[in-house]
Amino acid sequence: MYRVTRGWTAALGAGGVIFALVVVLGIGSRAVGALAAAQRQLPIYSVETSEKRAAIGINCAWDDSGIDEILALLKERGVKATFFLVGEWCEKYPQAVQKLAQAGHELGSHSQTHRDMTQLNREEIVQELECSAEQIQSLTGREPRLFRPPSGSYNNLVISTARELGWEAIQWDVDSLDWKEPPVEEMVERVCKKCRPGSIFLWHAGKPNTPAALAQSLDQLQAEGYTFCTVGELIYSAPYRLDHTGRQFPGA
Repeated sequence: MYRVTRGWTAALGAGGVIFALVVVLGIGSRAVGALAAAQRQLPIYSVETSEKRAAIGINCAWDDSGIDEILALLKERGVKATFFLVGEWCEKYPQAVQKLAQAGHELGSHSQTHRDMTQLNREEIVQELECSAEQIQSLTGREPRLFRPPSGSYNNLVISTARELGWEAIQWDVDSLDWKEPPVEEMVERVCKKCRPGSIFLWHAGKPNTPAALAQSLDQLQAEGYTFCTVGELIYSAPYRLDHTGRQFPGA
């Protein structure tokens, strides 16, 4: 039997230990993936379901242009979305925040200042989450419990801290790439091709082509039999498990 000593593991680190196990024990690549996933704290990227359901996540970090248009097209199609709001955005555009809440959409946090949270310590992460929650709650009376890290950047400390505070961390598996401002047709093709049951989308307010691309994507996917809900309605409550891709499954 091979034995891994404490000093050896400390010297190598988690990644080194996994590599050594591959060499010494001949562990296959699939098992290595499982070992690596066990070392990581993951947000929810998508949800396992047989139903053709997906969730629209819209980040609000830049300005409020397009908000009225987005609200109108969502209402026209009977879709409720989840808007992830930066606290400083709420300070600049309080009327936009209230419009989102009054229209019945779900509100989540996108941090307070849109900093790279992997560069923060635990106290700073807590401050980013709590300050953004206070901004949203003061304007709408709602306490947000979903959190999408700025730029999708996270590490174990970010995810574990959020969950310790009662937040659920949310990522996405369908990126519209609207933040790069590609043509509408490219975004629609990309989104519709990548969508699958249980998908979570990434869109942004404040980008010129987003409303048209979002409208056309919803029309095409609804014609294919998809329905859309908020992220909170899509994800499972605890207990649940995540695979190495961040796909959420019910049960421990």
